[in-house]
Amino acid sequence: MISVKQICALLTLPAVLFSTAFIMAPPMLLAQDNAPAVAQENPAPDFELQDLNGATVSLHSFKGQKAVLLYFWASWCPYCMAVRPKVIELRNTIDSKNLEIIAVNVGGGDSLAKAKKFQEVHPAPYTTVYDGDGKAVRAYRVQGIPHFVYIDKDGSVKYSGSDLPGIVKQQ
Repeated sequence: MISVKQICALLTLPAVLFSTAFIMAPPMLLAQDNAPAVAQENPAPDFELQDLNGATVSLHSFKGQKAVLLYFWASWCPYCMAVRPKVIELRNTIDSKNLEIIAVNVGGGDSLAKAKKFQEVHPAPYTTVYDGDGKAVRAYRVQGIPHFVYIDKDGSVKYSGSDLPGIVKQQ
């Protein structure tokens, strides 16, 4: 898992140093404390973000309707790309009437145009939104990516962490 602070620090280095440092850094040096970012059983912070087609996605619109899995990611994150097939498999396994999957591109290193291009080249069967100003990242106190938040049908956070939650498979 890569911390947001480390990302910002790395982005200030010249491109050559950035790519060398990122590729050469062992995963344990990039990992952060795996403490929950948002306390479980708390109401999920609401947000409204634009999907990659410009439509507004509001978290509160799912409350009382279905559970939601938030998947915070970036196209340049190797750990995000490694878990992506599992998220796609989850979408293909659990009916969208029971679970909404929202992939939140965290911005930082990905522009909206880059996120759109990535989605065109690598389509996914879930909603992707762009969090360029970090609203959702701050609301959920995401400190590294990938990061998952599982919100039950009633709008309570049941899981927040860097691993794909097993609780989702109980849908």
